[in-house]
Amino acid sequence: MKRLSNPFPYGRELRADELVNRDAERETILRSLENRDKLFLIGPRRFGKTSLLATVEQEAWERGISVLRFDAEKYETLELLAQAIVTGAARAMQGGFERMSELVRTAAAALRPTFQMDEHGSVSVQFGVDTGRKGELPLLGDALDSVEALAERSGQQVAVVLDEVQQIVVEHGLVAERQLRATVQRHRSVAYVFAGSATRLLSEMTGHPDRPFYRLGSRLFLGEIPRGEFLAALEAGFEQSGFGVEPGACERILDLAEEVPYNVQRLAHQSWEMVRVSPDSPLSKELVDRALESIVRMEDTAYTQLWISLTRNQKKTLKAVIEAEGENLQSSTISRQFKIPVSSIQRSLADLEVKQILRVDHAGGTVRYRLVDPFLGGWIRVVQAF
Repeated sequence: MKRLSNPFPYGRELRADELVNRDAERETILRSLENRDKLFLIGPRRFGKTSLLATVEQEAWERGISVLRFDAEKYETLELLAQAIVTGAARAMQGGFERMSELVRTAAAALRPTFQMDEHGSVSVQFGVDTGRKGELPLLGDALDSVEALAERSGQQVAVVLDEVQQIVVEHGLVAERQLRATVQRHRSVAYVFAGSATRLLSEMTGHPDRPFYRLGSRLFLGEIPRGEFLAALEAGFEQSGFGVEPGACERILDLAEEVPYNVQRLAHQSWEMVRVSPDSPLSKELVDRALESIVRMEDTAYTQLWISLTRNQKKTLKAVIEAEGENLQSSTISRQFKIPVSSIQRSLADLEVKQILRVDHAGGTVRYRLVDPFLGGWIRVVQAF
């Protein structure tokens, strides 16, 4: 058995040299940071958005830009997010604690900041203001204003990256869009990247003239990786490990993963591990099929919990999406085949999108519903012989 490192990592942020065909997007984001612009990065889950932002962050720091990157979904309140933003800005300030604390006290005076330092010398900022009386949205606005003031006073180039920014809007509504725009449109010293995976919502927020985010900044849509480049990367990973690759095997990985980057990476990872234990047998379509079955059986508990959380009509609609490959779902043919009224299909499609089980692709004037996690379809086929 060969002792090799798997060339298809998953479940972590990838390095720049591990990303496939994202150089143009990375450079676009970097130029936006350097120009202190405002950019909306919109891409479905599992398309590598977080890894792309991580590589941009690393390179931006190397170019002298202090990047403050936060995932809005990880904070249960805007107060915690606001404190994290000001804490991140404080830690990024150069010149020692005395200079930093003086800058923050001045720039964030409205928040009455206090400082705590742990045994490792890491500083955190707390707010002395009555946060309950002030309100969460104004608190976030004050935090972003503080970062702008810090950038002006310190002379440092600063960028704020808010991932899954739609979470703020989902929880706080249109007023959140208005207040965020009112705050950041005045900022000239800080670059902003607002990223998110709710593609339909973010497209509406940034593309409709009646929405506050309309024309606040440019938009970058994270699309599919060209199939040819994906194939080349897959074949290279196996062949450079000394493994044979049968015709059509890497195509099978892309087909079963529906070319979703995370799923491609995970299926390639599992397939590689299965070839490794039998290196005399090349990668084949049959082995890839077994690798997918292995993955969905490992994830059986998670998929089962998701499945039992759905209504009967949602389950039927989900199976219709798989069977019809996401097209013409509101037709009488689909309604008859799956014994569900068209109105129930429409309602279930909307609910499944909100639950982030389905996403919608708009391309070439057509609408197609896709599984956010294509392996869910593989699980249904395995457990139901569907």
